[in-house]
Amino acid sequence: MPHLEQPRTPLTPQEVELAFEYLLAVQDPSEHAVSAIVDRTNAVPAPTYLLMRLAEDIIRPVTDVAADADLGADSFALDEVGGVLLATLEEWTRECVPSALWGIANTIIRFTENLLRQEGEDIVDTLKMMRAEHVAMAAAFHGAHR
Repeated sequence: MPHLEQPRTPLTPQEVELAFEYLLAVQDPSEHAVSAIVDRTNAVPAPTYLLMRLAEDIIRPVTDVAADADLGADSFALDEVGGVLLATLEEWTRECVPSALWGIANTIIRFTENLLRQEGEDIVDTLKMMRAEHVAMAAAFHGAHR
């Protein structure tokens, strides 16, 4: 069953950039450092909050039942799997804050690697491409709503 949640304001372009910086720091620590990002930004808003919002933005479009979908049991199962995954990440964020940053980031990375990355494409390149797309969507939303 499609989620009946209240619409939320999308992340700002700056928040999207920061969330992807966290992802890249977890995926490729040789090039990025999570502690440096947290220190530089003073973690405001909290990294787990940004990553949860980004997880929603990445996972929901892939798992939600599309309005024009040919509905079947598989459609609803995938929708429920997406909902359970996000609910689990939210619970982890509430119950175990220190490891939640790493857990959410690694979940987004694995989800992207297994479902969204093109064959032969490097995951870091995929994340950077997704960052550009999500920043553009956030800029379009926030530019249109000023």
